Amino acid sequence: MSVKLNILSLSILLSIPMASSALERLSLLPPDAQSYMRVSNTTNFWDLLKQSSVGKLWVDSQVQDFLGNPDSETWKNFFFDDEYDAEDEVFIEQMKMLKGEVILAFDQELENPYIIAAISEADFLKSLEMDLKLNEIDDEPYEILKSSFQDVKIIQYIEDGGSADEESSWQAHLNGTLVLGYTKAWVEKCIVQLKKEAIEEPTGNPILNLTLPLSNLIATWAEKEAAVSDILLEALGIKGVENYSFKLELKATKMVADSHLRIADLSKGIFSMLDTQPSELPTVTFIPENISSLEVGRFNLLRFWQEIPVVLASAMPAVKPQFDLILPMLQQQAGVNFEQDLLVHLDTQYLSFSEVQGGTQTTVIAIELKDSMAFKIGLETLLAAPALQPQIAAGLDIEEFLDHTLYTMKNEDPENPAAFGVSGDYLLYSQPDGLRQTIRSQSSAAAANMAFERTELVKGLRQHVPPRAFGFSAIDWEKNIGFVIRELSKPEYITAMQQGWATSGSPLPPPDFTKLPPVDHLASFFNISYQYIEATDDGLHQRFVLKY
Repeated sequence: MSVKLNILSLSILLSIPMASSALERLSLLPPDAQSYMRVSNTTNFWDLLKQSSVGKLWVDSQVQDFLGNPDSETWKNFFFDDEYDAEDEVFIEQMKMLKGEVILAFDQELENPYIIAAISEADFLKSLEMDLKLNEIDDEPYEILKSSFQDVKIIQYIEDGGSADEESSWQAHLNGTLVLGYTKAWVEKCIVQLKKEAIEEPTGNPILNLTLPLSNLIATWAEKEAAVSDILLEALGIKGVENYSFKLELKATKMVADSHLRIADLSKGIFSMLDTQPSELPTVTFIPENISSLEVGRFNLLRFWQEIPVVLASAMPAVKPQFDLILPMLQQQAGVNFEQDLLVHLDTQYLSFSEVQGGTQTTVIAIELKDSMAFKIGLETLLAAPALQPQIAAGLDIEEFLDHTLYTMKNEDPENPAAFGVSGDYLLYSQPDGLRQTIRSQSSAAAANMAFERTELVKGLRQHVPPRAFGFSAIDWEKNIGFVIRELSKPEYITAMQQGWATSGSPLPPPDFTKLPPVDHLASFFNISYQYIEATDDGLHQRFVLKY
């Protein structure tokens, strides 16, 4: 298999889900290559991908008619930027041989790749023949040398031989496993391990894994950025970030993705905004039954506000005196103490819900208040400050509605206004109509039955979310995709897309909007997703479940 790992190889591997740990092959990775992607079985992945919402949508005849039914040659020209040639053809044929487990790893500089993959003896030999063919047509041919180690053939590829840029890679094949890397000693070590025991092939659903040693990557990045110091990274809490791992499993009726972020301390810097105590489903009366999404979570703005001077004092000591001088001046002009009159009255839990009705989507965000009256007084004092009146008059429309004060923000897009106000024990943010409807529902006896509790979204949340989660959400993609498609089908958006396509030079034909499938047909391919996030002993865990 050719050592020339170009952009396409990386993009193909990135597009394939990666598997949970088949320790036998992962154990072959060298110590300096802990950034890796892995696919347990590429063939099974593609088979299950066809059963997913995206897979079924892609092969739908109406969708293909809309896209102009591009053929394989058109797609090749698209991916290769109209420069598809014989070299690319050989490369694609080699990639097709990777039918089972594939691991692509990189060294700490993310430069030299390592490949460990399941491949048959016949395909490996065919790949070597293709390498010879590739070398004949390559603009920059490389030298191929053969040697052996413990009776196993090792193939060395030398690029820019005899120059200061000379670089070599080695590959070998044993017991159905290809190993390719940039040190001969590593390849020889793999041969020794592969001779000791056979690889146990992964079974079950195809799984995609991604692992990134973030602490190493952050340190490498900081060394290159003069403005980034260890003190700044420590103050922001970034210094405590250790590792990120991602696992995606494809099943017959859903996909499940798990992310883990290992962090030494969740109370420092930017992470101080998180409140990781468990959240609860709301028992409010103003959530409608026909919701298209629901989200509950926690953030601690007060604690984050209090962390700002700590960060400045340690990471930007020259800026801290200016902050200490400007903040009292701003608070004096505003007539309030931001912390004592506003932030201290914010609770940490919020909820958000959306409703799609009549071709429009309304989203309401509700932040719980510890003392709604005290917060309301602080907000009214701020907005009534004489020094701020020119800005308030230019930026807000203020009106009374059912004994509540609503503040509508003026913007350049009158079709998408936003408003906020205090009602009950919540600070509400929404479109003006959504805000008014929420206020009506808070005092309506008809809403007291909390019919939204019986929706599939909420029942699914109770099924998928563990008690310790501090944030979770559910989205009905069928309803939301329908809204998005209706928006994008407006004449002004279609015209903009057509103009952009005409100037893009893309080899793909422009979409034929006269053949755009009906909204209900497109939306029917999508289902519901559930997501939650929780604190663990070593950081954060997030799970995402998408039903087909």
